[in-house]
Amino acid sequence: MTESMEDSSSSCDETLVDEEDLNKFTTTLDQFTPAIPETVTKFYMRQCGLQADDERVVKLMSVSVQKFMTDIINDSFQLHKIREKSTNRPAPVAAAAAAPAQSTTEATTTTDSASNVASGKKPIGSTNQTLTLSDLTHVLDEYGINVKKTFYYT
Repeated sequence: MTESMEDSSSSCDETLVDEEDLNKFTTTLDQFTPAIPETVTKFYMRQCGLQADDERVVKLMSVSVQKFMTDIINDSFQLHKIREKSTNRPAPVAAAAAAPAQSTTEATTTTDSASNVASGKKPIGSTNQTLTLSDLTHVLDEYGINVKKTFYYT
């Protein structure tokens, strides 16, 4: 029994992280400016009951929150793209041939896109994306955060 206690105390003396790597990490952290200001992070840390006197801890928290938010936004965008692709399926060829003649505005956009393809440019499309609450709610649910709409918005 005493041997196992001695083994565990000797393993605690060993460092888990090399000091050179730790110094490199702290210099990189000092050079990085997070998108979330440190004053905002300090405010919410105090609201949660966390007191941190070391500025590096606050900056590390800001960077981790930024990473968490970026992951959520990227996942929401990927989900939005998947849903957009599934709802905007092209019409079958037979249905397109049987469709009535296009209006002048549709013909103009078709001509514009055809000229873009001929000139080697990408077709003009809508680049505006909207983050919907349904996409965000689904992704947040995957991260273990429950979002419930009020009765007024349902």
